[in-house]
Amino acid sequence: MKFYLSSCLPCDLFSIAEVKKIAVMRREQVVLIFANREKKINVLCGKTCEHEWAVIPSVNIIIEWIIKKRTCYHEVLLVHNHPELPWHGEIIPSEADIISTEFLKWQLALLGINLSDHVIISGHKKLSLKEYNLNDKEYLKVNGFEIKRFLYCFLAQAAVFSHRYSSTINSIVNYLENNLDKIRDYYEKPAFLRIFYPKPQDKQFKAKISQLKTTDEIIKKLINLLLAIRDDKNIIITPEKIIPYGLELQKKIIAGTA
Repeated sequence: MKFYLSSCLPCDLFSIAEVKKIAVMRREQVVLIFANREKKINVLCGKTCEHEWAVIPSVNIIIEWIIKKRTCYHEVLLVHNHPELPWHGEIIPSEADIISTEFLKWQLALLGINLSDHVIISGHKKLSLKEYNLNDKEYLKVNGFEIKRFLYCFLAQAAVFSHRYSSTINSIVNYLENNLDKIRDYYEKPAFLRIFYPKPQDKQFKAKISQLKTTDEIIKKLINLLLAIRDDKNIIITPEKIIPYGLELQKKIIAGTA
């Protein structure tokens, strides 16, 4: 199996110490292998693989780690193990494995990082989701509500590391939270009661968003996106469209100018 970090030299996956260590662990663990354009590899794995990440790490952990490394990364290879119990050494990806891979792909895209592959290992065995076409979804067809919910989750964590534009980002997060709360409250009501309540509208939310002032091009793009989307209208998005803006954001975060 090839090592799917195209910016790096081909190498044996098990030559990486952290990967070799989790291959025989009795609990599930995740390792993220980051690469920059200079073919430099760094591994994120808790504290020497002692922290249990059975699921992908949160955005704030990834951002904090990137800041400490002071390196702009372009690619990531995700590796995680299937322990002997309860998996009996099988490396067949579960539904949760596939869903978490897709979620991480879009989180990383917002930081300008491409998820190259997700490899499942157990002992000496390994399986690539990319080789089995389980990680090849090139676009998402989502509505405005789903986009707002995802952006809220990302920005709420990324805002912790934003300094120069913390006020603007925090305002966007607060407006998104209030808007999503109203939508959730409406749909949590029994269907027969909804006829007595007006369906939440985006007018107030978009009015507040449109009043935000910024000179940063990334924030302007974000504001324009939130003004353009509609909760009930699907749009198609691809990582290729997001990654260039995410890369600029990553550079600003590292430089301390975000």
